[in-house]
Amino acid sequence: MKPSLSRRSFLEILSVAGGGLVLQQSPLGSQAFAQATGDPKYLIVVYFSGGWDQLLALDPRPQNDPQFQVIAGRAPTSRIQPAYDLAAAEDAGVAQVMMATGGSGVQTSGNLTFGPAVPQSLLQHAPDLAIVRGMQMDTLTHEVGRRYLITGKFPRGLIASGSSLNTAFAAQMGPQTDVPNLAMNVETYNEGMPASASAVSVGSFRDLLTVMQPQAGATLPAASNAALASYEMTTPDSCTAHGFNANGLVDAFKDARALGRNLMNPTKASLFNFVLPAPAPLTDLYTAFNITTSADLTNARGRAAVAAQALTNGVSQVVSLTLGEDLDDHFDWAAQQPAGQRLGFDALGRLIAYLKTKQAPGTTKSIWQCCNLMVFSEFSRTPMINTREGRDHHLVSSCMIAGPGIKGNTVFGASTNTGMGVTKWNFNTGALNASAGNVIRPPDVHATLLKSMGLSFGHLSNQSPVPIDALIR
Repeated sequence: MKPSLSRRSFLEILSVAGGGLVLQQSPLGSQAFAQATGDPKYLIVVYFSGGWDQLLALDPRPQNDPQFQVIAGRAPTSRIQPAYDLAAAEDAGVAQVMMATGGSGVQTSGNLTFGPAVPQSLLQHAPDLAIVRGMQMDTLTHEVGRRYLITGKFPRGLIASGSSLNTAFAAQMGPQTDVPNLAMNVETYNEGMPASASAVSVGSFRDLLTVMQPQAGATLPAASNAALASYEMTTPDSCTAHGFNANGLVDAFKDARALGRNLMNPTKASLFNFVLPAPAPLTDLYTAFNITTSADLTNARGRAAVAAQALTNGVSQVVSLTLGEDLDDHFDWAAQQPAGQRLGFDALGRLIAYLKTKQAPGTTKSIWQCCNLMVFSEFSRTPMINTREGRDHHLVSSCMIAGPGIKGNTVFGASTNTGMGVTKWNFNTGALNASAGNVIRPPDVHATLLKSMGLSFGHLSNQSPVPIDALIR
């Protein structure tokens, strides 16, 4: 993905100008979904890039327990080495947590435990969050793991299979906003779902601002534009009548034109005019996300602020975004992993806090009370430090989900206390069941979240997903 795009190239990719390239990027189909009813629904999909160390975040172990320590040169008997002491020597945030927790490094909030890389800005939302531990990834390849979590389907080689979670959500909800499906710095796919559900992919606020703001002098007079829109949307379609829509080409063109017209909205575009010093309308937003430098505008805080603007101002129903970056640390684990994770989790915590202050249209609830969340990385890091003072790739990972249909303050699953291996669970009761239970997989997490929203997960049927009913309200 390019970090930034020209207006022309972006519109070509989106197919606003011509209607063609959406076909190449988003395979079409005639699959239709019934639009969901009731309270408005929102979805946030958060990606931590590179493979996160779960000992630092969602699946910690106490550093002061002898089974997790290197004693007299002997490796930990558990084959799990939190190594928080090594991280504390490089990272002041870890050092502070180690001191506050009496040397364990494990932070507790309600029923949840977190490692020392998770800041208070996220810990305060623990009552709303559910952690899924011991998830089997079946791959140590970045591309495969990433696409497996994004779509809920195991890839074909390195090629993604199926549609992204954000696309499946947008397809079932139907287009209700200017940019129904927004993706920032994260892959997104459409296989067999309406073209209107495809994500608009941007690298930063600059791309979104460029696309939504019509170029000066390049717009048609209002009457001409209205006549053209009427012709495109209401004129009987001779192509369809002659059978040329067999593969959805005409429908795709119409969907793209409609999306393009909604997308070009100068009023909404001004919401993303992120500059320093903060324009008056953005002062509160900048304060909420601690945006003080030009770097903050494009890092995790800036992307979270874009997500906040899009969700709270009726621009988007679903936003997927990268908040953790450069976590593939085979050598510089202590210096890079804690800091990278903390920045991403801090941005997420601030986003949740901000959404709690904004009312969902047509309700007395906050947007967060109507919002669903999935947070993931492609896999975890090995539980033991390697000979290069880093960690390598590990098959068993964790993720975090939330939503009005998900039981907050809940942990489901676990990795073993020997080598952080996989375990089996009863998905109905939440009990460990080594003989007859299920191993947790990405399609199960997707199915759980979609079922909790009252949406279909039929597109995952060839993965035999099993919803984790123990997590659903």
